[in-house]
Order: sequence, then structure tokens, then C-alpha cells
Amino acid sequence: MARTPAIPMDNPFHGSYEAEGAVYEYHAVIPGSDDHQVKEMTAGGAGDGTIIEGVVQDDANDEESVKVVYFGPTWGYANAAIIRNARLEAIFSATAINNGRFQTIAAGSYTGKMVAGIALEDAVELAKFKIFLTREIITRAD
Repeated sequence: MARTPAIPMDNPFHGSYEAEGAVYEYHAVIPGSDDHQVKEMTAGGAGDGTIIEGVVQDDANDEESVKVVYFGPTWGYANAAIIRNARLEAIFSATAINNGRFQTIAAGSYTGKMVAGIALEDAVELAKFKIFLTREIITRAD
């Protein structure tokens, strides 16, 4: 029987999951093998329509419990320079610590992408910055 994430009624925009492998604070994660698990982005999670589960709020090792925000305000790490109000995508990187960082989606290339959220402030490369997580897939061009 699959366990589902614990969704608290006081704040339905975050839940408690189990890490499937190591995950890093303020990085996007994808669904794990079971309903109650999340894992770092993999080569198959390189953008273009990849569903992210949300953003983890702490570092966690395999099988540890971790809080995940899946809608609303959270912190994230910039993979490149970010401009406030830009649409963001989570990226895959061959370097594990970089998996799940955020970058701006180039204007006109939204179709088929999962827009992870919107930047709430400017950020330089590798900086922690505020995001409003939306998790939507764009099905047509703007």
C-alpha cells in the first residue's frame, strides 16, 4: 500500500516526504519511486515538461524525513543570474549539488516546459533567492 505525503491542514502548501537518496536544501526535487518519496533531479529530469514535486527545505540523506514546499513562497538557488518576475525552471546538472537549481526560461520557449515558479527578487549566480513556486506546464506559446 502506498503512503501519501502528510499534508497538514494548517498549511496545505507543504508536506513531509522521505528522501530517496541525498537531497539538498532549497533545491527542486522530483517524485521518488513511491508516493511518499522525493529525489534529486536525474538525467531524465532535465527540463522540458519534467514534473517537480517541490523545493526541499533542509538537507536530507537517504530515508530521512524532509519538508517539501510544493506551492507558494520558498527559497531557491540560482543556477545563473536571475531577474525579478522572470519565469523559472529547475535544471538537471551532472554535478549533484547543482541539481534542482533554478534558471530563467528564455522568452518564447515556454511551450512544453514546466514553469517551476516566478522570481520574487534579482539574484546572481549561485545565490539564494526568493521564489513563488507555481508548478505549471505551459501547453501553448505565449
